[in-house]
Amino acid sequence: MLQLDFRRNTLLWILGATFALGLGVDLVRMGTHREVNFPLSVAEDGEARALKHMADSIMQARVAAAKAPININTATSVQLETLDGIGPVLAQRIVAYREQNGPFTSVDDLDAVSGIGPKRLAAIRDRCCVN
Repeated sequence: MLQLDFRRNTLLWILGATFALGLGVDLVRMGTHREVNFPLSVAEDGEARALKHMADSIMQARVAAAKAPININTATSVQLETLDGIGPVLAQRIVAYREQNGPFTSVDDLDAVSGIGPKRLAAIRDRCCVN
């Protein structure tokens, strides 16, 4: 009798762990996709639709903010680090150059910063502005 309870409890633990792992995988998938899915809801009511719309709007705002040009005359070093190929050291150099020489008059002035050559400037030119 004791042996049977142990097997049943082991089986229940395995089933519970499998369910939790599957639910965890679904949650990770939901976090990596643009669209928010509600796998446990049977019917989609107005509130669920509103939540999906809000989540989609937040994601669109984040994507737009990530693609928005960065003003190199006012950007912090953290904001400059979001540019491709710009790390903490190079971002600090840009800020230091700006503080020593005044505001940039054009994006091409970044070429004067040590560590930014023509290739890196071409890669970030579309994401920078000076106004």
